[in-house]
Amino acid sequence: MKSKPEEPPQIATKFANIIFVLGIFYSTLIVVYALYKIYNPTGSVTPVFYIINIVCGGMLVIFFSYGLKKLSNNFKVNLSILFFTTGITIYGLETYLELKTRKEIVAKIMGVPYDTRTKREVLKELTDSGVNAFPNTAPDYYKDLNGFTSKKGRIYPLGTISNKTVVYCNEIGFWSIYETDEHGFNNSKGLYKENKVDITLIGDSFTEGACVKPDDSIGGVLRQLNYNAISFGKGGNGSLLELAALKEYAEPLKAKNVLWLYYENDLFTLQSEMNSSILRRYLIEKDYSQNLIFRQDEIDNVLINYVQNELDKQEKHWDKENTGLADDAIKILKLYNLRMRINLLPKPKYEPLPTITPTHIFKDILQKSNKMVSDWGGKMYFVYLPSFYRYSLGNERPNRNFVMQTATELDIPIIDIQSELFDTHPDPLSLFPFRMRGHYTVEGYKLVAEAIRKRLETDGYVPIKSKK
Repeated sequence: MKSKPEEPPQIATKFANIIFVLGIFYSTLIVVYALYKIYNPTGSVTPVFYIINIVCGGMLVIFFSYGLKKLSNNFKVNLSILFFTTGITIYGLETYLELKTRKEIVAKIMGVPYDTRTKREVLKELTDSGVNAFPNTAPDYYKDLNGFTSKKGRIYPLGTISNKTVVYCNEIGFWSIYETDEHGFNNSKGLYKENKVDITLIGDSFTEGACVKPDDSIGGVLRQLNYNAISFGKGGNGSLLELAALKEYAEPLKAKNVLWLYYENDLFTLQSEMNSSILRRYLIEKDYSQNLIFRQDEIDNVLINYVQNELDKQEKHWDKENTGLADDAIKILKLYNLRMRINLLPKPKYEPLPTITPTHIFKDILQKSNKMVSDWGGKMYFVYLPSFYRYSLGNERPNRNFVMQTATELDIPIIDIQSELFDTHPDPLSLFPFRMRGHYTVEGYKLVAEAIRKRLETDGYVPIKSKK
């Protein structure tokens, strides 16, 4: 006759019960959070990810509830030890990955100075010292507003406030602060001269020169290389905003070369841009323009008013570079870093217009842009910029083949920074801040500009200054 298994110590049984109760609580939290995200979505994502979370979380609630009441104490203790050690291991790894992504921590380990002030603190110190400083704004911030109402009618700015000091971002240890040009972009002043511009750059934050000093941006380096170069890049821009910038600012200048700098999220932001009736007109109407280059006073007025009214509400835009411990804890709880590495994140959701898809829109935008540049006698290049994840995870990024094929089909010459520069670099991760996700380092921007210079020279282009 078999003897009855010896009962585990009472303290072990209590420990097991606590683990199972925590399992019920954790699983319930997953279900509640997933329900909240379905009914209060952040951005445009498919609900499938959260539905799967609800199903899995519900099954776990049932499992832990059943185990708490029905399983033998011995089995329960063994399972609780397994769950506890697994949980400690997973969350220990997640905590390590999260701390590893805190640039100020890594900078301290490397002995690199790092300015830990928030953007709000930097702005206050500049203002207190007599500098009329503003947070850097971008057209992406107010696409849901469809622009602003001014005294002279509706207006959708594409730059920021002109001739002001703006505070941008901090990724490599110091805050990027620059003086905006006559139209609110990150350029030297006095460059807006028709038929006197070698290069205009169209793109997003990489084109704007995020998180480095103005002279270290792509446009800044190109100017040091003897090109009259103007950047119309702004953070968050997608392809439709870039078409608008091309029409409003590049076309009046009739630049000899237009560099369309594509970054991987440009296509993802395109659909939300199509929700703006003003921005859609740039694509749908033959020669639509807001004449923004002549309306800078209006732009400055509406943006100054916007910043003053919205600063407290929009901290996610202007203070996001320095997240606190609470944000770190939430990311750790959600296992954000581990899920990112196995691609277990919510997927973007597209809601195409009835007869058009984001990919078709992109092709139409690129085709219209290329024709516009050709009509004024310029030449347009498609410049592909790689992201951090291409080299940290080793995965090819979404839509690369599509956008490269589209540019090829439209006979737009391509400058593939990924294959020509990053893939051949001995240490491509060194071109990102502290080898982490972000924009390029000073060296990275410099190498991109030099690759562009090399291509223009190969194509026989001589800068205007060199012809004199």
